[in-house]
Amino acid sequence: MNISNEQREPREAVLTVELDDADVEPYLDQAYRRVVRRLAIPGFRKGKAPRRVVEQMYGRGYLLNEAFDSLVNEFTSKAVESEGLELGGIPAVSVSEYEPFRFVAVVPLPPAVDLGDVDAVRVPKDEAAVADEEVEALIEQMRMEQGVWEPVEDAVRMGDLINLTVVGWTEEDGERQEFARSEDTDYIPREGGTFPVPGMDEALVGLSPGEPSAFDIPVPEDFRTPALAGKTAHFEAEIHSVKRKSLPDVDDEFAKSVGEGFETVAALREQIRENLLLREERRTELLHQEAALTQLVEGASVVVSPLIVERELERYVHGREDAIKSGRASMEEYREYLSWQGMPDEDVHTLARPKAEERLKRAHVLRAMTERLEIEAADEEVDEEIDAIANAYGDQAEAQRQQFADPESREAIRRMLAQRKTREAISAMALRGEPTQAASSEITGSEGEAGAA
Repeated sequence: MNISNEQREPREAVLTVELDDADVEPYLDQAYRRVVRRLAIPGFRKGKAPRRVVEQMYGRGYLLNEAFDSLVNEFTSKAVESEGLELGGIPAVSVSEYEPFRFVAVVPLPPAVDLGDVDAVRVPKDEAAVADEEVEALIEQMRMEQGVWEPVEDAVRMGDLINLTVVGWTEEDGERQEFARSEDTDYIPREGGTFPVPGMDEALVGLSPGEPSAFDIPVPEDFRTPALAGKTAHFEAEIHSVKRKSLPDVDDEFAKSVGEGFETVAALREQIRENLLLREERRTELLHQEAALTQLVEGASVVVSPLIVERELERYVHGREDAIKSGRASMEEYREYLSWQGMPDEDVHTLARPKAEERLKRAHVLRAMTERLEIEAADEEVDEEIDAIANAYGDQAEAQRQQFADPESREAIRRMLAQRKTREAISAMALRGEPTQAASSEITGSEGEAGAA
């Protein structure tokens, strides 16, 4: 095996590998043994034709193509090791010649990270606080949960439980186009409702039971249903009955009925406030960690092989598609995915590229800070985290715990914990301005850490 090594920017090594017959022969023989079992060659039973006959009929190139993956993968690994290179990602390989067998492997090197002036990162942290209105809103929610629907002889209000018959239609070239019909249907009108069109819930408010009514609603031009957008929706409705929730008084008896029970309303309010404060403290902590990391990333520079960027771009786009298909997409992810519909793949990649590049940069800056601060997660911490995850599954805890039994899963948890501790450390430095230890100007890391930030 002969190797030539050309280093090129950004962060790539181009290896040209030429193999002699002795290098290639074992792989050709393995390929022959695989293919001969499925070839029907006249004069020979299946699997019994000699290799020279197979090569005469199909050519040496046929066996080379069969051997290609194992041949190239193994010799690429040997070449990388021989040249003392550290892989930052998966090499891209192409054959340049078959006689002699020569291929080119573009090897992405680990990204080079310059963290910049870490000590200059300063981010103020909001103080966690809970307003009285938040406590009362939660108490009101508890009252609503305990409320009982009771019939009333009254006009409809927002939030009432009504039983109605309603028909909706538009006029199209003088013809009635019906788009909604519900008979004797229970319904709760709510502020800002948009089904079947915006404004219908508001139009129902004030109607009295037993009195048929008709009303028109102009539908906005940008309404999500094209068949209705910009048109006038006509409705006929009759309210058959109205029910309204009778809510319990906020007194000590009410407090005793909530959860495991509280002796007084004051005790209930205090517990609610404590719970809300804990949630708010966690929220402000996470926001501060994110803001501190963002400022650190803005001051850092990361040089990445284009191969790593392209693979991260594919991972980003496919990740959005998978999230939509599995039903776990956030609203932001859903909107982004919708904006891609009908676009050529090239345009989708153009739009997604800045976010994929930013995600790579954040991942490698976070990894570099983990190395700089020498942060690790001990075995005991890994065990505790696995227990916490598993215990959340109740009766399925032991089965879930087994999912993390293999070394690879434990290492994934270990990396996650180390990154969590790094985020906390960055947040603390940004808040208290504590000095960091000295470090070299550049730190490198592998593609395998990408996307984890």
